[in-house]
Amino acid sequence: MDKNNPSKVLTQQEMQHLALVHLQAYVGACHCQSRSDVLLALTHWQNAGDEVTDFIRTTRIIVVNEHGTHEF
Repeated sequence: MDKNNPSKVLTQQEMQHLALVHLQAYVGACHCQSRSDVLLALTHWQNAGDEVTDFIRTTRIIVVNEHGTHEF
């Protein structure tokens, strides 16, 4: 990241679009052949999301950047 051009947080609509793009790529990479395959792939995607969510909720996160530190 260029410190002269700090990144901005995406809008909710941009986040949703990005998630959909990656979800479509994931399902495609799974080579799903049926509706059941897609549902199984989405179940695994959801489980991974749940695990990451739990991790974020229970972990102390400190971001260090050129402006100092920020704890979440």
